[in-house]
Amino acid sequence: MDNGKRWSLFTLLLLVNVTFSVLANGTWYQIVIGALTGAGMLALAVEYLVRRRRDG
Repeated sequence: MDNGKRWSLFTLLLLVNVTFSVLANGTWYQIVIGALTGAGMLALAVEYLVRRRRDG
């Protein structure tokens, strides 16, 4: 995955996370969406760091 796609997906996940935090404040699905999008963002960041270390 190239950097453009990676950071576009990261930004999309962040936007979904923030939007659901505002719209669904205090509901159980806010927690679920927050956890899933947070895990996705974390996975993208870790994948970026691992690939950068391996390629560099």
